[in-house]
Amino acid sequence: MRKQLHGARRLTRFREYVWFVLVTTLLGAAAGGGSFGVPLLILVAANWLAVGFAFMINDVEDAPDDALDPAKLNRNPVSAGDLSPRSARIFSYGAAVLAALLYASLGWRPFLWGAACLVLAYLYSARWVRLKTIPGADLVSHALMLAGLQFLTAHATFGGGPPWQWAFPLAFVMSVSVYGQLFNEVRDLDGDRKAGVRHTASVLGLRAAYLLMMVCVGAAAIAAVLTVWVGHLIPNWVLFVMVGLAILMSLPSLLNFRRSQSAIETQGPFQKPLEAAGAISLAAWFAGPSALALLGTVDLSFTSSWAGLFIQ
Repeated sequence: MRKQLHGARRLTRFREYVWFVLVTTLLGAAAGGGSFGVPLLILVAANWLAVGFAFMINDVEDAPDDALDPAKLNRNPVSAGDLSPRSARIFSYGAAVLAALLYASLGWRPFLWGAACLVLAYLYSARWVRLKTIPGADLVSHALMLAGLQFLTAHATFGGGPPWQWAFPLAFVMSVSVYGQLFNEVRDLDGDRKAGVRHTASVLGLRAAYLLMMVCVGAAAIAAVLTVWVGHLIPNWVLFVMVGLAILMSLPSLLNFRRSQSAIETQGPFQKPLEAAGAISLAAWFAGPSALALLGTVDLSFTSSWAGLFIQ
């Protein structure tokens, strides 16, 4: 039982998406005029579960191939033998069902977007479709499944805001997601070609795929600027905090930087610190006022109780 639970934990690959899901969810909530509270907490949990399902079912479907690849054999708990395919499917579909129930509790619009995410996550990896092996479709489905639809479920939960407040941040998160998919495809290009895996990077070739990555970075940067200075969605102090945290979190990677690294090797270590910095900054913006109000209440009640003792 302990081995199965350990395998299920590994199957979720939670660390790979925990920060970015927070970013997409909180940006969507901000674009919809949302605030910190129970609906937002339910939404974050639902989006984590939905993205978790995407990662879990991907490992289940890829297990036969990963078992033949020494580099992926032990990373996948199913191909490593830590979890049986049947148990892995049960855990995967359990996460999907729980996510669907949480989406339904938020209303029919969040449920529709959330259900679309779950269906797309299945089609992305299912061996009879495998959208991730169809050039072009791999990028679009990845951007929607792991970014756009989380944003839209959040926006639909709160449902406010004019188009210029949601179009730019939606373009930002989807551009970043396409960049991430291309990054993974370029990183694994040699191994995928040997395995006969076909995707956008394998069709475009290394140079064109890398150029498209940089186009996505530029598009994300433009969308971020428009989000802040046109949509006025995020306060300036959130950006300052994010930049400061990103620099601090990136210091180990900066200290280990080597000129001999390839462009892909150089970018990889900086991705998670940037995601974490963005997520923490946005979370502080949403939860900060409520936390301060709670602390103020606790402090006031504590002071009043001591004052009462002296008055008596």
